[in-house]
Amino acid sequence: MSALFQPYTLKDVTLRNRIAVPPMCVYMANDGLINEWHKVHYASIARGGRGW
Repeated sequence: MSALFQPYTLKDVTLRNRIAVPPMCVYMANDGLINEWHKVHYASIARGGRGW
C-alpha cells in the first residue's frame, strides 16, 4: 500500500493518512481571523477522512 494512506506522526500529533487540506477561504476571514464558517467548513472536511 502507498505511504500516502499510512498514518503520519509529527511530535504529538498523528494523522490518519498523509492527505491534508491546506489553509484556504481567506476571503471569509474577519480581520485575518477564522470564524464560525471556517470551523464548520473544516469540520465537514475532517469527517470525510482527510488527515489534519
